[in-house]
Amino acid sequence: MRKLFKVLTSRLLWSVLAFILQFAVIAYFVFWASYVKGYFLFFSLFSILMGFVVFTRPEKPAYRTVWIFLICIFPLYGAVLYFLMANKKLGYFSRKKTEAFRRSLPREDSIPPNADEELYALSPEFRKLSLFVRNSTGMSAWVDTECTYFEYADAFFIDLLEEVRGAKRFIFIEYFIIGEGHWWSLILSELEKKVQEGVDVRVIYDDMGSISSLPKHYDRKLRAKGIKTVVFNRVRFHFNPRLNFRDHRKIFDIDGNICYTGGLNLSDEYSNDVIRFGYWKDNAVKIKGSAVMNFTFLFLEMWMGVAGGHDDLSQYLPTEKGRSEGFVQPFGDNPLDSDTTTENVYLKMISMAERNIWITTPYLIPDDSMIEALSIAARSGVDVRIITPHYPDKKSVFEVSRSNYLQLLEAGVRIYEYIPGFIHSKTFLVDDEVAVVGTTNIDYRSFYLHFELSVLFFRSPVVAQVRSDFLKTFGMSREQSAAEARSVSIPKRIMRYFLRLFSPAL
Repeated sequence: MRKLFKVLTSRLLWSVLAFILQFAVIAYFVFWASYVKGYFLFFSLFSILMGFVVFTRPEKPAYRTVWIFLICIFPLYGAVLYFLMANKKLGYFSRKKTEAFRRSLPREDSIPPNADEELYALSPEFRKLSLFVRNSTGMSAWVDTECTYFEYADAFFIDLLEEVRGAKRFIFIEYFIIGEGHWWSLILSELEKKVQEGVDVRVIYDDMGSISSLPKHYDRKLRAKGIKTVVFNRVRFHFNPRLNFRDHRKIFDIDGNICYTGGLNLSDEYSNDVIRFGYWKDNAVKIKGSAVMNFTFLFLEMWMGVAGGHDDLSQYLPTEKGRSEGFVQPFGDNPLDSDTTTENVYLKMISMAERNIWITTPYLIPDDSMIEALSIAARSGVDVRIITPHYPDKKSVFEVSRSNYLQLLEAGVRIYEYIPGFIHSKTFLVDDEVAVVGTTNIDYRSFYLHFELSVLFFRSPVVAQVRSDFLKTFGMSREQSAAEARSVSIPKRIMRYFLRLFSPAL
């Protein structure tokens, strides 16, 4: 009874019902206006116009295809729905705010020297990959940075709490999910102490991501404790194309000298204190030293966009250097430009691979360009392996992921399902020399609709640690076969293809 009451009073349920009701009202209005009031020609012309807009926009083919399909099948309704919900260019940041932030960045001669040229000299392939990231995002590569890789959440939370206790100047927290529970209670207790000590504590959390794990207006509770808090893209009970934009980043920045990121959110399910989908497997990295500046600027840019105001960025530069361990290049990605930076980084990594490409992702929904790139690599003799969950968190997305197995398997890609439960890590390893640990899933939402971040590691000890984690995880996973993928029943296959068709618009 208690669970039923919780479901019936949840914001998520009422948000979904509100959207369904609005969709029904809009559908009825279009029907009434077209067939009762005689505006059928107007809506028909509007459908043609929206079809032209979809066709000419610089979108990925899969995204254009699904909307053209909807407009063709439901010409009156599909066009109106596209107009209301698919305008991805309505940015959460105004262009002026973003440009103002870029102008306020400290001059190069006032910040620690980066290691771009030193990295470029190592390898032509490293140079092309790192230079692409710098030209796309403005984020450089660094040495003087010590890195720690966490295979599981417990060690991550314990280490994080210890570092929070030593904060002196500021703590910046930006997470997709914050969940009330054991670990967040411990973190919050330390944050309250830091506020009393005069530390500048700021929190950004995504409203949709935390809609089931935090009560409504939780930001007021945090502000009452002296913690500066803003909610990213608060859920409204009306159609809004901005609802598609989510802040999927994970940043826990302490004094500009230490930062944590990775797949882990600040919630008990990630440490298996709460069991939801079998054993939850995830990862995180701790960055200490010069490279933390990239995270600090990403956070402050987001803060300026959602909270307004202006900070003197020179006050938040790193004051400590870490032990040099290879090259580290954190970078962000966002849906407000025409670039799909993280996907393009993955494609460049695939193209440079000579020996192996190992990937973990909770959702395997690549577009045609990535499927083709992975297939070409596998047929060229590269050892391409992908680990996905065996237990899904979203059944429809899980079926879409499995619908992509056969094409990849037939090309020689090896696919494994993590048997103990749900694997949430987002990790990319190439030739045991370059690795990415970050927040980006291999799906349309992460590549095109979310604010994400990733960390590139070049010849860093983290690369070897990521490889070791892969080897352990392969041992706990079951390899899939093309024969199994072909044996799926016809009704299930049709259902998967139907879901796959609409996955770019979800």
